Amino acid sequence: MNKFYLLVSKKWHTALCISLTAVLLGGCWDNRELNEIGITSGTAYDWNNNKWTITYQVINPLSSSGTMGSGGESNTPPFLTFTTQGASIMDAISHSNMTSVRQLFFAHSRMTVFSENLARKGITDVMDLFLRKPDARETVNVFISRRMGRDILDQLMQTSKNQGAGIQLMMQQEANLSSYYPGIRMFELAVNLASESHCATIPEIKLTGNEIMDSTQEIEVTDLPSRLELGSLAVLKNDRLIGWLSVKEAFGLTFLTNQIHSASISIPSDPKKGEVKDSSFSLLHSKTKVKPKWENDHFVMDVNVRGGGTLLQLSGDVDLNKSGEIEQLEQNINKEVLAYIQESWSALQKLNADATGFATLVHRKYPRRWKQIKAAESWDKEFRAIELRPHVSMKIERFGLGSKSFKSIENE
Repeated sequence: MNKFYLLVSKKWHTALCISLTAVLLGGCWDNRELNEIGITSGTAYDWNNNKWTITYQVINPLSSSGTMGSGGESNTPPFLTFTTQGASIMDAISHSNMTSVRQLFFAHSRMTVFSENLARKGITDVMDLFLRKPDARETVNVFISRRMGRDILDQLMQTSKNQGAGIQLMMQQEANLSSYYPGIRMFELAVNLASESHCATIPEIKLTGNEIMDSTQEIEVTDLPSRLELGSLAVLKNDRLIGWLSVKEAFGLTFLTNQIHSASISIPSDPKKGEVKDSSFSLLHSKTKVKPKWENDHFVMDVNVRGGGTLLQLSGDVDLNKSGEIEQLEQNINKEVLAYIQESWSALQKLNADATGFATLVHRKYPRRWKQIKAAESWDKEFRAIELRPHVSMKIERFGLGSKSFKSIENE
């Protein structure tokens, strides 16, 4: 009995020791010291002369953590950039080990920039890399630049030491306050390109001037000659860039795809007296519902947009106490939103790019018909024949304390 007890006890002790060893070793088997890694905040991918060019933006550990340019702080730039080239994308990445003294660490990466020439060639290789590489982040914000991606990563920002994080915040702020551009992350880009429509949009990031501000002394002024700014909206189809949408067309697309958070809409106070947009409406909430239906020999998309907000600016002789004045202003707002939607729809049909995701809606409602469309590979033809029927209903929920414009009160 005692011999059996000792044998069982020995086995339990052995199992316990193995478990404790596995737990203790599990947390540090792949540990890396901070002074051995280069924290990457952004990357840019270019395609030039049949070669891949990859630029890395690495946080500079020698830079101070406070506000750049203040007294007693280092003048070293907050980040460093370097470029590698290769015949393949992995060849270019492997060359980074010959340039950097630290192993690149991508867990804190915030943004990725594709150059226009790469986007026109196709971004399949980069997408595949992000989906396979264990340390690549699929949550990075994606942008397209009409110039070399390195130019974007070299530009310093005055209000953010971490430029990658600064651009990410700029994109989030724009999406929350203006809603002109539907921002996109890497995993969303992959989902959209793999969807039934095989289309996606990416915001453009650009420099407002020709000069690149890449020295800490150059940004010690109140107004930079060159800044980073969001530009147009790139349209991709089957992983290739096929065209651009203007700001107005991009704004219409955010209505069509129900991505409006809040926005400011300029309207004429009295269209009969001219098309001068002298009043402003702050849209605080909006909802878009799209219902596809088959009529005769084509699809019809019923688009219903409903929203509400505040009248922020009022000009002209409008008196909101008079009957019908508020309704007239609401009709003016509806007309403006309809114009944005129609402009965007015309541009997308011209590109023959279903960035609206209508293909997915048709697939859900008409699975049998979609099976036939997919077998015949005829969605492009069906998309061109779609009839859009937009209906917009905006409500002025508040207009402040005064029912007249300040100018009309002065004239009284």
